[in-house]
Amino acid sequence: MLSPTGRPMRFVTYAPPPPLGRFVGRLWYYAAPELPDLLERVLPSGAMSLLINLAEDELRWYDAAAPARCHRLSGIAVCGAHAEHFAIDTAEQRAIVGAELTPGGALPFFGPATEELSGTHVSLDALWGREAALVRERVLEARTPDDKLRALEAALAARLVRPRGSSDRAGDPAVDFALAAFADPSRAYTVADVTGQLGMTSKRFIRTFTEQVGLTPKRYCRVRRFQQAIAAIERGERVSWAGVAAACGYYDQAHFIHDFRAFAGLTPTEYVARRRERNHVPLDG
Repeated sequence: MLSPTGRPMRFVTYAPPPPLGRFVGRLWYYAAPELPDLLERVLPSGAMSLLINLAEDELRWYDAAAPARCHRLSGIAVCGAHAEHFAIDTAEQRAIVGAELTPGGALPFFGPATEELSGTHVSLDALWGREAALVRERVLEARTPDDKLRALEAALAARLVRPRGSSDRAGDPAVDFALAAFADPSRAYTVADVTGQLGMTSKRFIRTFTEQVGLTPKRYCRVRRFQQAIAAIERGERVSWAGVAAACGYYDQAHFIHDFRAFAGLTPTEYVARRRERNHVPLDG
């Protein structure tokens, strides 16, 4: 398979079954050994991820406002829920494995730190101690891409079991209800709609949701709508910005373009022209 730049690549993805599948949307392996060295903007998805660099024991990310500022982490790290874009360098993507968590699915793995991880990246050893390095070693030792994904799956599944052997660590049912409501394509639920149906105060709901998801309900919904627009673009259809705005629930085309620029740092037209793959845009220079 060739990457969007025409270079050889391999991409393998796997959706784990329940109970892990409730918390992990997909595991993935990506290898593109001939990628050129460049900085690349990553657009916000609102999801949290666990990343393992297989090529070197380091992961790097760069501030959106100051791309020259490099943050260096160990080769296994957590990317918190983001509502802003950030930058990475493509050398990290020459061989990498990741786990994309479901919205609200981080609680079993990171506990109360979920909210603190919002908008940043953290070496996993800060959360899991020595176990983080052991997980990376097991994934490195696995021979094939599928084996590597199974090794990561086993490590994550082990985190679902409480010390006393009880079942997975579920979050607050109110958050599960809210996430399902926000994903309902038949109606645009507001925070007021959800709190009214739950019988919770707005303050309590926002606090509970943010602790479990890593973003406030309002920011989560904005990022989700932004990603719906990205999905419409990536379907490869002839894009009408007015049509995308209407389909994704924006007030009008101007509102859509303003919100898109706020999250991407680019207009929709610039994104279409410059993207390398979904949510990834090479930076100039």
